[in-house]
Amino acid sequence: MEMKRLKHVLFGFAALMTVLIIALGGYFYLDTPPKHPLIKEKVKFIINKGDSLKLVARKLKNQNLIRSDKFFVFIAKINRVSTGIKSGEYLIREGLRASEILKMLSEGEVVTVRITVPEGFTIMQIADMLESKGIVNKTDFINATKNEEILKKYDIPFSSAEGFLFPDTYIISKDLNANQIVEIMIKRFFEELNKLTNNKPLNRDELKKVIIIASLVEKEAKRDDERPIIAAVFYNRLKMGKRLQSCATVQYVLGKTKERLLYRDLKVKSPYNTYLHKGLPPGPISNPGSKSLWAALHPANVDYLYFVSKHDGSHYFSKTYFEHLKAIKMYRNYNKIGVQSN
Repeated sequence: MEMKRLKHVLFGFAALMTVLIIALGGYFYLDTPPKHPLIKEKVKFIINKGDSLKLVARKLKNQNLIRSDKFFVFIAKINRVSTGIKSGEYLIREGLRASEILKMLSEGEVVTVRITVPEGFTIMQIADMLESKGIVNKTDFINATKNEEILKKYDIPFSSAEGFLFPDTYIISKDLNANQIVEIMIKRFFEELNKLTNNKPLNRDELKKVIIIASLVEKEAKRDDERPIIAAVFYNRLKMGKRLQSCATVQYVLGKTKERLLYRDLKVKSPYNTYLHKGLPPGPISNPGSKSLWAALHPANVDYLYFVSKHDGSHYFSKTYFEHLKAIKMYRNYNKIGVQSN
């Protein structure tokens, strides 16, 4: 009786081991790639937002990246990542195991792109750049900068995010939409502003003035040591009720940079034209970097009211209109207008 029972136990154990061996064999077989190429190419694979796990598995199978879509769904569920697969564009190297692909997709190893937004770029210039790189549609990006929900969320006191898209190098996923990209840039702006102010909040009016002045400085200055001086010129003119008469504001209205502004350009009708209107323009005219923001927060202690380009990257600063006229005459051969006065 004991011998018969032992045989049953041994038979059951052997059967169990056989099942385990078959199961493990099947697992490792299904986990192996469907092909083992000598030259392992990277295959573009896209997961759209809302794609189900079954659909992702089927797409992997159709692209010959896995042996079995059912097996892929199975291992996703036992690893508890069935709802954790990230959407986006991937480059999957041929020859990866199904489990390696699952790890890649669940960790969101999407294709990223590196973009650099230069200091002083406008919304339009950023939009053109992003579209040229195939990241986002130009119109979508421009609309996102005017999205009322985003402007309200970050308490931006203008009708667009102009001035708040911080110039920096970003590494972003190619599947981000325009709203997400705009928010990334705005968040980076406030991170930098908080550093410059030591986390001291600016009230709404202070913020508007600082951002607009910084945007003017960014477009007018070429040398870092002159940024606080140029900021001071604008603040001094504001205090005295003089028009700012910044060529940069005219360039902004024209929508292009002209090497030589004509006097008729200075008469273009727009609230942004500071040759025609006193006070600050309605909003920023560019997206300033850290140095221009710092200058707007810490203008130089000078009483200059005018500056004119010396065409070597520097400016000649004057306290009186008479001195300024002499400076214009000195550099008139360069055919460029500086800050003027009535």
